[in-house]
Amino acid sequence: MGLLGGVIGLLLGAVLGGVPGALLLGLLGGVGGYAWAKRGAEASGQRAADASQTQIAIAELRALVQTLERRLSKAETELRSLRQQMQAGSAPAASGESASPKPVQAPSTASPAVPAKVPAPPSVTLPVVAATPAVAKAEVNAEAKAEIDLPLPLELPPSPPVQPRPVRPPAVPPVPAKPLRERLPAPIANLIWGGNTLVKIGVFILFLGFVFLLRYTAERVTVPIELRYAGVALAGAAILALGWWLRERRRDYALSLQGMGVGVFYLTCLAAVKMHGLIAPEAGFGLLALVAMLGAALAVLQNAPVLAIIAALEGFASPVLMSTGSNRPVPLFLYLTILDLGIFAIAWFKAWRVLNLIGFVGTFALAAGWADKYYSPDQYGIAQPFLILFFLLFALIGLLFARRTLAESQVGASPLQALKAVGRVDSALVFGTPITAFGLQYLLSKEWHNGPAFSALGLAAFYLLLARLVFQRQKGGLSLLAEAYAIVAGIFVTLAIPLGLEGQWTSAAWAVEGAGMFWLGARQQRPYARLLALLVLFGAAFKLLGATVVDLTPGTPLLMGSLIGPILLSLSALVVWALHRRLPEAERASALQRPLGLLALWLGVGAGLMLPWQLLSPPFAAVATALLALPLQYLWQQRGLAEFLPLSHVLRLLAVGSFLFTLHRPVDAGAEAAALASGWRGALAAGLIALSILGGALWSMLAQRRVWLAAQQAAQWSWAQQLGLAGGLALLHLATLFGLGWNEAAILWPLTAVGVLALSLRMSHSATAWLALALPVSALGFLLMDWPSPAQQAAHRLFYALLALGLGLLAQAWLMAGERHHKRPPGWANLWTRQQPLPWLLPGWGLAAWLLAWHLEGWRMLSLAAPEGDWALALDVGLILCSSVLASWIARRRDWPELGAITAATVPGLMVAALAYGGELPSQHWGWLLWPLALVWHLRLLRELPRWLDARLCAGVHVLGFWFFAALAMLEAGRRAGLVFGETSGWTVAAWAAVPALLAWALSRPALQARWPLQAWRQTYLELAMAPVAALLMLWLWLGNVLCEGSAAPLPYLPLLNPLELAQALSLAALLAWWRALYGALRPEVQALLAATALALITGLVLRSVHHLAGVAWDWDALWASRLAQAAVSIVWALCGVLAMVWGNRRQTRATWAAGAVLLGVVVAKLLLVEMADRGGLYRIVSFIGVGVLILVVGYFAPVPGKVVENKEQAA
Repeated sequence: MGLLGGVIGLLLGAVLGGVPGALLLGLLGGVGGYAWAKRGAEASGQRAADASQTQIAIAELRALVQTLERRLSKAETELRSLRQQMQAGSAPAASGESASPKPVQAPSTASPAVPAKVPAPPSVTLPVVAATPAVAKAEVNAEAKAEIDLPLPLELPPSPPVQPRPVRPPAVPPVPAKPLRERLPAPIANLIWGGNTLVKIGVFILFLGFVFLLRYTAERVTVPIELRYAGVALAGAAILALGWWLRERRRDYALSLQGMGVGVFYLTCLAAVKMHGLIAPEAGFGLLALVAMLGAALAVLQNAPVLAIIAALEGFASPVLMSTGSNRPVPLFLYLTILDLGIFAIAWFKAWRVLNLIGFVGTFALAAGWADKYYSPDQYGIAQPFLILFFLLFALIGLLFARRTLAESQVGASPLQALKAVGRVDSALVFGTPITAFGLQYLLSKEWHNGPAFSALGLAAFYLLLARLVFQRQKGGLSLLAEAYAIVAGIFVTLAIPLGLEGQWTSAAWAVEGAGMFWLGARQQRPYARLLALLVLFGAAFKLLGATVVDLTPGTPLLMGSLIGPILLSLSALVVWALHRRLPEAERASALQRPLGLLALWLGVGAGLMLPWQLLSPPFAAVATALLALPLQYLWQQRGLAEFLPLSHVLRLLAVGSFLFTLHRPVDAGAEAAALASGWRGALAAGLIALSILGGALWSMLAQRRVWLAAQQAAQWSWAQQLGLAGGLALLHLATLFGLGWNEAAILWPLTAVGVLALSLRMSHSATAWLALALPVSALGFLLMDWPSPAQQAAHRLFYALLALGLGLLAQAWLMAGERHHKRPPGWANLWTRQQPLPWLLPGWGLAAWLLAWHLEGWRMLSLAAPEGDWALALDVGLILCSSVLASWIARRRDWPELGAITAATVPGLMVAALAYGGELPSQHWGWLLWPLALVWHLRLLRELPRWLDARLCAGVHVLGFWFFAALAMLEAGRRAGLVFGETSGWTVAAWAAVPALLAWALSRPALQARWPLQAWRQTYLELAMAPVAALLMLWLWLGNVLCEGSAAPLPYLPLLNPLELAQALSLAALLAWWRALYGALRPEVQALLAATALALITGLVLRSVHHLAGVAWDWDALWASRLAQAAVSIVWALCGVLAMVWGNRRQTRATWAAGAVLLGVVVAKLLLVEMADRGGLYRIVSFIGVGVLILVVGYFAPVPGKVVENKEQAA
């Protein structure tokens, strides 16, 4: 709470008066928050004490109640025993036994028994629980001491019945006091407890007022800026003094305060320079340096690395923050030198790794920033000495850190323990310092010839000397550090080679160097040396690639460069792979060393692979790449070298990919030209690559197939065998494009795909099967890419291509369908041929290509024979019907369910044909004959489909056929009437509804429902098929009622006795008959819909009567402006409402009565708002003001009205 109060005070102070006000109010807020938290803690403690006392009292009362329950149970048991004894005493004495569980024998004297006086049973009285636990405990003890003494009598005379113990009536609870909410008036109670929004708005406005008041005050009460900075500096000094005073008592808290004080000093100086210019930049720079030194001194004096880190960050941030943009390197470097010497001095005594890293990053980041922005060659004499100084300082700081760490950790002589003690930051200094320094040195020395190379050699010599010195002085603890220095020296020796030599020779030198380093690392058993050798090899590969030129000139090798680089790199990498194989298994099995051999092998093969691309043209270089994969596969299959198998796969993929990149079309390609350029050369290259891939795949597949068939084992081809066989066959097909055009290939490929599929079924090779399926798709793509124009002969290439595509797909589907009847060895049954949707796609697309081929050819022939006629629709309908009949016959003979099921697409095909030529009448151009034939075949097909399709799909065909032929009939009726009477005539509008209305009426007849197909598919036709038609008919009722004026020309208009309104009435009656035939009684929502439709139709009748009889234009604006139309509608609506209310009253149906009342209400509103409304702006304004006031009054004062309880109506 104190921290929260301080933050709130700081924010308010910043608003009021800047820094001094923020500090003052922050201090006050912190004190207030602390006091509040303390008070809350005290109150919480008191509440906790009270709660503890209450829990103790409750526990004691619970124990008392349990004791009383036990005593009461004991008393009831004894009372029950006394009753049994008294009942036994009243029995005859001759019985000699009592009803008691323990009988008491009478003495043998002759004297009469003297009746003993039995005391009355004691009454059990619950003690009153006192308020204090002590009294309660005393009463419990007193009650526990009471005992019941019952002497055993010799004889028990009958006693009067025991009176029941009086039960204390329950205490009447006190009447609770009436709560304050009920005692207050309702408006005041609602204002307080009702969640009124006005109160919240008032509070919010009041809060905003206070905020504006504070801001107003802050803008007019100002404090001088110098005084604000002085106050902040004094506050920082006070915090720093407080932290120094608490350093012995609470160290962590004191260090935090000191860091805060130093930060306040730093930020104050920075703000005084940058924001308000109160201090000159030079003086501010010096003050920031003093602040940083102050922080470092405090860190060293108190052994606090946090303060040192803060001071270092502040010190290195000062040049950036205080920069004026001038080029003054000497002061900057002197300042950095002072900071680095301080870090060096601290590193002599303390092993603070984060401080060293901050110094390293800060120094070289600032130096690099200056060099990138300002350095020029004439400043070399200034920059070079400082760079050397910085480099030496941080090189020695890394060494000092390692020495100090070892001295403080007191580890043994083990190198691993020493490396663990030194840690990661030392590695950053060891490797980061020379790399960063060399980057700057390269910038300084690049103007000289071989200057960077000599600089790298100098760095290598320095680190070799440093490694020797460290190894001699600290042979045990810092041996790994010495090795790191040696590695750095090796890196810069390697780096000097490309800086002084050309790329090809650099690659060759690095390759040989890497092989030698790996051999030396293998001899000395140093895994890191071997890893470094592999890095050198990859560096050689990088330099080789950089020195190789890519030549894109056609007919020339792709790569241009010297051959010595690839040869030496390939040999060196293969030597490294051979050396790695000879390593002991324990060394090769480690996670770090395991991939080295594979990387070397891949690098060697890759480097050797560059040779054919430097000697041959790209197509034949791809051939050489594919042929190189064969010996690699031989080494895997015959020599057992498993690492060569993925290499062979990669080479084949590379050969195929590179060959595909060489493909291009001829420049002057004509209609008869080949699809791809290069002629026989391209075909030869594609064939050789294909044979290489096929040979590699079949080499391994044939042997495995014989073994699997002998063992009755299923085929389990690897992904390489799958891709190999399929890829080889694909390349063979690609080779045909070098001699054939796209259209010729589109004819050939679907036919050869049948043979490919037959081979895949025999070999149980799924990838080849997918190739067989892809070939027709590719042929279709060829057609779309180069679609030929129809020639003037009977069978042109387009017809051949589409026909070949259709027959090829159907033949493939035939083969796949035959697999279910073909007996193959176990595991070779090609079950994938039954996976959906393949058995459906192939015959479907085949039939589509078949239909398209004959459609185009037939259209061409018809255009030649009858150019003035339009017989395309008749041609397509006849073609679809013939193909459907043929497919159905083949499906029955072949037992081919997929082909038979595809005949269900006959109706969709007819729909597509009808939509394609939708401008015609269905009966034109032999449509009067073809469409009835189509309906007959559709009905015949509906009887065949259940053997091929399930009931749900068959129902879909029934529904679709019903819709289609109903649409044809409706289209014929509507367009015929439009040709005779005009499109907008009432006769035409009625004709459009004639077919749906007749269908609704016909389907509701019992005689028709007793015959097929309604007898077997009654629900399908009445509900699924007829429901959208009924919805369409209902839509026609509404749209026709709104849009059509109801002209009955050449007859005069008579209300209700005209074609439109008669059709509306008959349609509504047909819908009602259909609904009753389907569901029986009308549901309430259906009744409401029919009533609304009837009201709309009556309204339309009234408006059309006004239009025809009174001459009002059939226009919305005219009808709306007509007082006659408004009055007529109001009267008719009122009559309808009254009739509905009378009907509801007589029938005792509240819904009907309520609907009439609502309609009357609408009429009243219409009279007030339409007929009698004043559309001036004055009343609108008064209404807005009045309604707003009334809503406010109602929402504030009025209570919620009571609910009216009514009896529920009984269902009719």
